[in-house]
Amino acid sequence: QQLPYLDSVEFRFIPESEAMVAAFRQGDVQVMEVPPVPETVDALMTLEPFGARVDVIPGPVWEHLNFQFGPGSLTMNPATVNANLDYRRAVAYLIDRNAVAAAVDKYTQSVSSYVDLFSPALSQHAWDQYPHNPRRAQQLLAKVKAVEGIETITAVFSTTSNGDARIRVSEALRPMFEAVGIEYQTQLQDSRLFFGETLETGSWDVGMWSWVGSPGFASLVTIHDAWDPEAPPPSGSNYYRWGTEDSSVRDEHTERYAEIRDAMNATVDDRELTSLIHEAEDILAGQMVMLPLNASPVVGAVWADQVAGYIPNPSQAGHTWNVEQWYRADL
Repeated sequence: QQLPYLDSVEFRFIPESEAMVAAFRQGDVQVMEVPPVPETVDALMTLEPFGARVDVIPGPVWEHLNFQFGPGSLTMNPATVNANLDYRRAVAYLIDRNAVAAAVDKYTQSVSSYVDLFSPALSQHAWDQYPHNPRRAQQLLAKVKAVEGIETITAVFSTTSNGDARIRVSEALRPMFEAVGIEYQTQLQDSRLFFGETLETGSWDVGMWSWVGSPGFASLVTIHDAWDPEAPPPSGSNYYRWGTEDSSVRDEHTERYAEIRDAMNATVDDRELTSLIHEAEDILAGQMVMLPLNASPVVGAVWADQVAGYIPNPSQAGHTWNVEQWYRADL
């Protein structure tokens, strides 16, 4: 079918959100990548009855809750029980990921696997095995107390204090931890300290920060370096110290994960890579090394009655990734 494809595309750079919305409302701009600010998205949503389409999809930036397995965790929480798998699984069960996402803003969405942010088709949604279940968390915590010989479990949560979103998350987590009897404390830090000394030395107990996904096998393989037992900082990016020489957890799972990581970097066979990625995802979720929480939204707006073929792209490829397929819908 012959379609009226575009003759040209003009790019405009509008620095202020209000001016962007005004330009779109007036028809000066037909397609727009929108800052994921709720007020801006809300304003654009009011234009949908008049022919606009606003797409809000999970973007590549994803937050995760994680545990420190190195000796540095003792500096933040001398009573840490991060090495206990039942404790880590209890934390997964006690967290309502949808509520955490809602605490950021109404357009942020929870995620069930880091693989979703790289290649959704390969994801097994492995963290779906931990639905919000405070009762199950309490059962596991009772086992932890019996095994560890303790009466109280304390969790110290660390993240950056720059920006409201992570502060809101830290407070949203408080009632979830306290509801199952965990003493919950926060230690928020300036981002320069957190992403500097704190990460390098592993001086946190339970932490949160983001990674950035991008499409393709290469990026998906690379993210697995973050939990490589053979690559602690400063030479590697396993800031969690899971399975490293000074880790509180070194077992057959960390050993196998290191083998998987090496195998990923030694093959270009798609089927073999898929199998290895699935196994790595299973280990990270089964051992509850970390918990994917939510992905920052990516927002696109288009006057769909004028331009067709536009498909928002959450990756670093940007919203014009298929611009050669756009065409006039009003001709």
